[in-house]
Amino acid sequence: MSDSDTIPAPPKPLPGVTAPVRPVLFLAMAVCAGATVANVYLAQPLLTLFAHSLGVSSSSAGIVVTCAQLGYAAGILFLVPLGDIRSRRPLLTVMLSGTVLALLLAAAAPALSVLAAAAALIGGVTVIPQVLVPLAAELAPPERRASVVANVQIGLMSGIIGSRVIGGLVGEALGWRAVYLLAAALTALSGLLTLALLPREGARQVMPYGKLLASLPALLRQEPALRHSCLMHGALFGAYTTTWTTLVFALAQEPYRYSSATAGLFGLVGLAGAFVAPWAGRYIDQKGAAPIIAVSLAMTLVSAGAYALGGTTLVFMILAVLLANVAVQWSQIANQARIFSYLPESRSRANTVYMVAAFLSGAVAAALASACFSWHGWGAVCALQAVLAIAGLLAVPTMRRYDGRGTASATA
Repeated sequence: MSDSDTIPAPPKPLPGVTAPVRPVLFLAMAVCAGATVANVYLAQPLLTLFAHSLGVSSSSAGIVVTCAQLGYAAGILFLVPLGDIRSRRPLLTVMLSGTVLALLLAAAAPALSVLAAAAALIGGVTVIPQVLVPLAAELAPPERRASVVANVQIGLMSGIIGSRVIGGLVGEALGWRAVYLLAAALTALSGLLTLALLPREGARQVMPYGKLLASLPALLRQEPALRHSCLMHGALFGAYTTTWTTLVFALAQEPYRYSSATAGLFGLVGLAGAFVAPWAGRYIDQKGAAPIIAVSLAMTLVSAGAYALGGTTLVFMILAVLLANVAVQWSQIANQARIFSYLPESRSRANTVYMVAAFLSGAVAAALASACFSWHGWGAVCALQAVLAIAGLLAVPTMRRYDGRGTASATA
């Protein structure tokens, strides 16, 4: 990362924060976000290993991915809103402890049913990144908010992509159980570092838990900008998940016949998206989120065509992975910066609604992708990605009209 991309000097403590923010905190947040979000995606490069070890079909093993996504959506719904009313340090401590225990349970799972249940539990409690991102936005200077969010998102998306690379390599060498043990260690270490650096917080707003959850539908109903971003990124993330979930199957068949470890290396191509994420953050800070969102959806549609051609040609497969991963990172940064600017007093709840929409879409898309691959092969999966990308693009004109009204800034 260049000097121009480094985190600026921290602003004065915001209400509720009673100690200065150390600049290294944002780096620790990025590392912790990457280490913990990876837990949701550990199963993706391990499906063939699950199938062989537990005596099930590859398509049946895909339920582990779906359970992890559904669990993550549930955790975002029921735990992340607490960030608006609870001190983040004890909240994160509970989440980190639960995640480590759930990972150990997965490592010891004797059957697919237990592994799927453990995956759902892991997803439910490893929602640490979705507490950290609104907190980073709160602590960042307003004129650099998207840039700071982008830096944390680099860690988060690197964790998603890196889980495929590391999971594939470690799983191939030491078995899938070792992958979960490694994840438990990384979660514990990165979490302890972040907790040590978090500033102290004073009293926060008081709201009964039931009322807190009940406010979520009202938030979605009252804020059109939140609805737009839920639809657009939900469609894009679902499109991204369709091919990313089943890529290991496509690479295991003709003409490639790659092992899980070799297929996992395709994640390294996706890491290229991290190099352009800071640029997207700076652009959003200066000119708004709408152009980045529209370009991200268009790139996702193009990547669907490249994935289809990649079924037989390696260069197109590499291009598709690159486009899809850049698009999902840009979309995430832009949409989160957009909703944080419209809803500064309820960022955790806004992030909850937004991320539940995204991961429910991802869970459904993962299930549909596995079924499409079993029924009609890789081409059907690519077609599903294209349909979802088009659905997101149809919402772009509505977003542009709303942001152009000038009722609120669509920038961070």
